Amino acid sequence: MAARSNALGELTRFWLQARHGCLIDESVAVRVPYGNSDIDLVAMRPDGTPWQLPDGTPITRAIIETKDEHDFDSGGRDFAKRLRADVAALGDGSWIPKAQKAHFSMLRQEHFDKAVQIFGSDDFDRLFVVHALEQTTRSELGPLLATRRIQWLTVHELVDDLLSWYGPGKGQAALRHTLVGDLWHLLVGYCGMRRSGGAG
Repeated sequence: MAARSNALGELTRFWLQARHGCLIDESVAVRVPYGNSDIDLVAMRPDGTPWQLPDGTPITRAIIETKDEHDFDSGGRDFAKRLRADVAALGDGSWIPKAQKAHFSMLRQEHFDKAVQIFGSDDFDRLFVVHALEQTTRSELGPLLATRRIQWLTVHELVDDLLSWYGPGKGQAALRHTLVGDLWHLLVGYCGMRRSGGAG
């Protein structure tokens, strides 16, 4: 059984493994003041070759944080407010210093340092997979954060990417060896479900 039980986390894991052929580690413990945090997912291909985000951005090594509050913040406005606060705390740096609060934990210095320890260098990306992020904030801050190798992906983009990839020759039957793959194969492959207005 997977260590993670969050639906977005499991869908992201499926996207990384089935779609991109990544090896992953999950729930990597990170010591923070007064407790423990974690890195949701660590991903890279076994041969070290890059894979691409839906917008074409190449990724070779990444730590991934998934955050889903679609039942509370369907438009991603609260996430946008939190992100603006975190970007202010980042300043011109690559991480939020240990003494300061971070809403998105993977922006913390401790998580950055842990990723450096894992990969042996700072040659990695941080990818946030969220249910939504208000578009004005994303348009304003996305390019700035991308220069620091901080990327954003919504569940709609992730599902559209899976839909565009899935099809004959992708070993659909082999997907049934995992729970999420089997659900995908049943709902999309057998039932023909598609996202309204999306790919497929």
